[in-house]
Amino acid sequence: MKILHIANFGFNKQGAHFYCTDRKISAGLTENGHFVYDFSFRDMARMGTIFKTKKLGANWANKEVLKVVDNLEPDLVLVGHSDLMSPNVLKEIKQRYPQTKIAFWYVDWLCEEPKSSFIYDFLPYADAIFCTTGGELLKQYKTDNKKVAYIPNMVNSAVESLRQFEKDNYANELVFLGTIEKNSLREKFIFDTAQNLGIKMKCFGTFENNSVYGSEYIKVLSQSRMGLNYSRRNDIELYSSDRIAQLTGNGLLTFCPNIPNFNLLYTDDELVYFENAQDLLEKFKVYSEDINLSRSVAKKGWEKTHRAYNCKRVTKFMLETIYGDTCSEKYEWASYVY
Repeated sequence: MKILHIANFGFNKQGAHFYCTDRKISAGLTENGHFVYDFSFRDMARMGTIFKTKKLGANWANKEVLKVVDNLEPDLVLVGHSDLMSPNVLKEIKQRYPQTKIAFWYVDWLCEEPKSSFIYDFLPYADAIFCTTGGELLKQYKTDNKKVAYIPNMVNSAVESLRQFEKDNYANELVFLGTIEKNSLREKFIFDTAQNLGIKMKCFGTFENNSVYGSEYIKVLSQSRMGLNYSRRNDIELYSSDRIAQLTGNGLLTFCPNIPNFNLLYTDDELVYFENAQDLLEKFKVYSEDINLSRSVAKKGWEKTHRAYNCKRVTKFMLETIYGDTCSEKYEWASYVY
């Protein structure tokens, strides 16, 4: 097929976010044998005005989308995030090319109404919607004529290429990478954990420590044995940030809170689940001292991530869902298709 992929590829980031989901989706679709034309909506919007402001240039970018559609006549238009895109563009595509399928993906949580409310505007024109949140928050987008489905955070073996469980020497015993909101519960949890572990834990992007991106981000992972996956909220069904894929996909032993139903994706011999801060500290001590156990769990988590959540397999699931095909294999998250 010819696929037009409209997402926020971040050309203005100069490659600092090369491991983000949008590029993995395009790579997966290509691996499945399709031609993918990438359209970076926010970057095009910035090009649409001399002020280089995406909101002011959004109208121009919307017109550019229709020009690309006319030139390409895609079989599928896949939209990721792109909150500045007008739903009227999708309406126009449906009118001009009624056989073209339209689908939407979203890899942030769905509990922030102002941030995700634009999805409702896309609903009348989308044949399928995919999100990294499951349960009732996902079901809210279900209508009679379209499917909504959960998708896991995905990896690309050319990006998540480390095998940390094979190494013997590490500069960092445990790392946390992520920007934390001031005076939040997550800030307190990470701060208390770091205080208790001392030099055994290093944080990046928090407590006045600089964030790392691009090759520096990968360098930190390459120096680390274990990683902490802790999102802003950890009580949302099946939701985790893409940190889970970056940690497990690079072979770090990954500590993860008991996210509701996350054991559908990873068993307790593939991740180290914890209930609270004290449980995390106790389990860290066990895995820090038992190197063989640590390597075993890290390796199994790495194997699960690359086998089950690689971008080729996840995008194959997306295409099968969009076109109503019978699933070609048993996907771990298949019960979350509504």
